[in-house]
Amino acid sequence: MDKDKQHDLVRQAYGAIASAEGRSSCCGTPAPDDMARRMGYGDDDLIADANLGLGCGNPHAISALRPGEVVVDLGSGAGFDCFLAARQVGESGRVLGIDMTEEMLAKARRNAGSLGVGNVEFRHGHIENLPLPDDCADVVMSNCVLNLSPDQPQALREAFRVLKPGGRLAVSDVVAIRPLPATLAADPALLCGCVSGAADPSDLERWMRQAGFVDIRIEQKSESRDLIKEWAPGQGVEDLVVSALISARKPASEEGKNPMTKLEVYDPAMCCSTGVCGPEVDPALVAFAADLKWLGERGVEVVRYNLGQDPQAFAANPAVVKEMEAGIDRLPVIALDGHIISTGLYPTRAQLAAKLGLGTAEAQITPKQSSSCCPPKSGCC
Repeated sequence: MDKDKQHDLVRQAYGAIASAEGRSSCCGTPAPDDMARRMGYGDDDLIADANLGLGCGNPHAISALRPGEVVVDLGSGAGFDCFLAARQVGESGRVLGIDMTEEMLAKARRNAGSLGVGNVEFRHGHIENLPLPDDCADVVMSNCVLNLSPDQPQALREAFRVLKPGGRLAVSDVVAIRPLPATLAADPALLCGCVSGAADPSDLERWMRQAGFVDIRIEQKSESRDLIKEWAPGQGVEDLVVSALISARKPASEEGKNPMTKLEVYDPAMCCSTGVCGPEVDPALVAFAADLKWLGERGVEVVRYNLGQDPQAFAANPAVVKEMEAGIDRLPVIALDGHIISTGLYPTRAQLAAKLGLGTAEAQITPKQSSSCCPPKSGCC
């Protein structure tokens, strides 16, 4: 789905909830207070008109907020988590709620006025492009909003950007424990209902690491399946997604720069390091070499090993050895930060960009099959 269309779809759904024209919660229950209790909030946390039951957990359980801190809430809705954070940071602290839905912002501002909360501000914006300066927040928190984003890697990069060095990320969201069937993945109601946008935990961890976060922890809550079952009765979504508490930290200044992402390519035997040699060159290898150069220009460390020239590199990697034992046609093997992401073919630029969280990208050369001195699968003639 187009990013703008997804934003519009989610905005309309939650605008209707804020205006009391739609369901009272994304999870299909008319009792927001009951929803909040089941998500881990206490009776003292419940705030009338601010709690709409729009969440999947309690990020305050991992936020460890302290007096005087600056907190940013991504997708702040009617202000529920912002007002709870305001209590913890006190008058010397500040809470900034970001939401793209005007109806939610209006409701949150009315709630702030009626509650007399003076250390909370609500701003219009997208979580992929936060209306905030760099290094301004001690804590970035969110409750079941990241999965609604059409570009979750970018949202995480923005969270990292606005955090101060040493700042903390505290998120409650859903993660995918099994792939969603195509019919469910394409269901707009399940997208807005916090199901079809759930990311695989390994993808989520990779995006966070690439954004620069350290001390990453993703704690799946299996008990949340009983709650999630009610979001789409009879569709079995509780077997596909679960709630998780997600925490991480932006390194302090003295910890240095973020580690570079490393992409390793284990090629079949070829007459040169890239296979781009000889009188007839396979266009697929030319395209792949250009794509690797493109990745390098974006800060990715790229290393290639040729079976004919670097057999020791293959022997030193047990995962690659295991793939080769299954058949030489498993080459090329592509690994990202030590984890194999592709075997038996050269990914396209768009596929590499998606794996690395770099957004969409068009290949400069369209691969096609041809005779070659160095074909991608068989090595040199």
